[in-house]
Amino acid sequence: MDGVSAEAVSQISTITKAAAPAIGVGLLGSQAVMGGTSETLASSTNAIHLQLLLRYIDAGYPPNVESFFDLTSRNASSNDSSAIPELFLVFKVGNLSQYQSSWYRFGEYKLSVNFLTNCGTAVITCFCCLVISGILTLIKKNVKPKAAWFNGILYRFKWNLILSCVISNQSKLILGWFLQYSGPKFDTYGIINLIIAAISLLGVIILTIISIKHAKWNWKITQDRLLLSKAALEAAESSQKQFAFVTDDYVAENPIGRYYFIISIFKVLSTVAIIFWLPLSSIAQAYLLLFWNIFFLLVLIIGKPYKDLDKKVLALLNEILMVLQEVIVAIFATDRLKNFLSYKQWMNFGWVFIGIVLLSLVINALFPIFTVVKALVISWREKKKKSKRTQARVRQRVITQQRRGQGRPYQQRNNPEPRKQTLNQIQNVNDSRQQLRSERSNFLD
Repeated sequence: MDGVSAEAVSQISTITKAAAPAIGVGLLGSQAVMGGTSETLASSTNAIHLQLLLRYIDAGYPPNVESFFDLTSRNASSNDSSAIPELFLVFKVGNLSQYQSSWYRFGEYKLSVNFLTNCGTAVITCFCCLVISGILTLIKKNVKPKAAWFNGILYRFKWNLILSCVISNQSKLILGWFLQYSGPKFDTYGIINLIIAAISLLGVIILTIISIKHAKWNWKITQDRLLLSKAALEAAESSQKQFAFVTDDYVAENPIGRYYFIISIFKVLSTVAIIFWLPLSSIAQAYLLLFWNIFFLLVLIIGKPYKDLDKKVLALLNEILMVLQEVIVAIFATDRLKNFLSYKQWMNFGWVFIGIVLLSLVINALFPIFTVVKALVISWREKKKKSKRTQARVRQRVITQQRRGQGRPYQQRNNPEPRKQTLNQIQNVNDSRQQLRSERSNFLD
């Protein structure tokens, strides 16, 4: 690779290395604005992470791509787009080299087999959310606060933020489990990591089962809404808000939409498994990933699981970009076997590959900004509508009070027709009486 290309790769890698955590911060902030209830925002971190995981496929990448992967992972506090660095990488525990993986390209990039080194921040975040949720639940049972804001905070921590943390880090967690069980170390620190990995895996499985049951229950409530009493609907509302993460973004009437979060989890699991467990066959990895993601792209297009157009567009763009990258990986893997590309073509495909990574970063950086602006605009509009409704009620109340205070004369003054009709009737009666008197007088005479 010439000097100009090397300099270009270096600059792009620097931008990417700084942008990925920044995007993670943006996604984290957007989740905070949304109350931890947007699955689409959480899936954006997985989209970026899965693209970066393609570095572990031994597909015969050109020098510019290999340099890009090397520079973006060198001295990084995390190998994905996490907003918060991995605490067990920042505060090194023991000699990290003795826990280094020997699993093919994962070993070349010096990944640790210890679960806490790869996923410690996610585990601590989920644990803190669980503790806060427990404290808030105890306060609600004993103190029984009636403020609406308290319930709002409780619903965020139980279970929305925990689900958001798990789904945001699912590709990372899956890779962490694979690394941990592919080469565990049986010293004290290694056994601690092994136990925490097992507990976290069990916890995620239980949480997933609970989420599936809730999605099924939520659909039943939606179907029977017209038949349920007001008290039953109010009781169901709290449970719906606690699991808004797995229901709010999706079309419940559509079976694919109702359980699409499970389909997404399976898609991420299968993608990471193909990358991790087939290291000796880059051709199989590349084409399996390509056909697998094309299938999920078709499910996304045909199933139409998302309610909002913007979320649907983001999911489609991430899937399309992933498919394009996998097409290029398949070309590299095939060229390694058949050698049909010239050096210039080989490098050009490498630049396209890097460009797709940058495009993905840009798209996933803009979406959190759009989400925050959209949430603020919706909030402002709702506040404006509420203000107008309040003013209308006040005006109606004033008019009603005026009418009650002034009574009938007010009505007569504003509507003289009834009074005129009454006077005419009285005049007619008087005329009739006068006529009868006149006829009686004539008869007597």
